[in-house]
Amino acid sequence: MDVVIIFNGLGNQMSQYAFYLQKMNIDKSTRFIFDKRSFSTHNGYELERVFNIPYKETIFNSILFLLFRILMIKKYPFFSKPVLKILNIIGISLVEECENYDFDENLLKSSTGIRFLYGGWHSEKYFISCKEQVLDTFKLKVDDTKNLGYLEQIKNSESVSIHVRRGDYMKGIHFEMYGSVCTKDYFETAIKKINEIVDNPHFFVFSNDLQWVKDNFVMDKCTFIDCNKGKDSWKDMYLMSNCKHNINSNSTFGWWGAYLNTYKFKKVIIPYYFVNKLETKDFYPDNWLKINNYS
Repeated sequence: MDVVIIFNGLGNQMSQYAFYLQKMNIDKSTRFIFDKRSFSTHNGYELERVFNIPYKETIFNSILFLLFRILMIKKYPFFSKPVLKILNIIGISLVEECENYDFDENLLKSSTGIRFLYGGWHSEKYFISCKEQVLDTFKLKVDDTKNLGYLEQIKNSESVSIHVRRGDYMKGIHFEMYGSVCTKDYFETAIKKINEIVDNPHFFVFSNDLQWVKDNFVMDKCTFIDCNKGKDSWKDMYLMSNCKHNINSNSTFGWWGAYLNTYKFKKVIIPYYFVNKLETKDFYPDNWLKINNYS
């Protein structure tokens, strides 16, 4: 039995659940549990609130979570090593995704015993064969006046979303790993590219630092989306997915905004790296346009 761990923000949870759907098509015994520890700085288990995907806190799921927590103990090797050895002997193991998100086809095979799968699983290769099911599961809809107004503008223009992720990306170790990837030069190059390949683009900007965008970029036609914050942030993803084209930052939230975009002739522009100077060949779909800031 495989157990997919759900954790972190909405973009991560969507990738993890999409992977779970693919695993379920292979082996009906597959389960998912969520790691409560990861939600202290996020909006909790968002799959139910946004997509009506419930999670039941059963006794069995609680036992699975306890086993998962034991497998994750690394701080006290004198305790953890013998315990992990015993668990492995009886068929309980942990698989952690490699740091560059490379696709591993072996993870789509059924396992013996209990195997916990801990990672983002953002490569579409993990769920490409059930893509229609994934798109159907992650259907979004808004009904408030302001977002419906933006939606009408998006549908009636050559709309291009620009997703600028800053905030926590600009602090400490997160800046070196993520915040230093999508620089001002990256966005300027992406905007220039869109202007070359799209006639009369209208840019719609989504960001957790809109003031920085306003201070640094000038675009002929531009609308700043500022109404969706906190637990309403998912509405930005909905609007992004309805734009005809997308300029992404290195963000799983933006990844899904572009992936849910079903416009036949869409152009999606992405940074060459997701993590600073780390090759991630499987992270993005092959037909998305990469811009390399380090050439």
